[in-house]
Amino acid sequence: MLHNLKRMGPLRNMLHGTALVLTLLMPFAWKPDYAAEHWNLLFGGILPAVAPLVVIVIMQDILLSHIWKSDADESSIIRLNMIIKAHLLIGGLLLAAWLAIFLPRL
Repeated sequence: MLHNLKRMGPLRNMLHGTALVLTLLMPFAWKPDYAAEHWNLLFGGILPAVAPLVVIVIMQDILLSHIWKSDADESSIIRLNMIIKAHLLIGGLLLAAWLAIFLPRL
């Protein structure tokens, strides 16, 4: 598993780490009154606004990985498929956590 993390690269690992942190913090983003305290602003305002942006960046990297697969050798295709699967899993978790918080507000 550590070998797979090294093969994905540091930027993708940081993107996945950010998405996982946002996913874990998303259940705390339920307070609508974010003017009372600074932490409420972080959890009630910034966190729900940043999560879709991270999902968009993950989706763009999936698109680029699909494009790079078209002109890659067999080992690169295997690596890019692994990256795409990891992106779909982690991005899907973040999107599900965000939707669980955001949809009841609509």
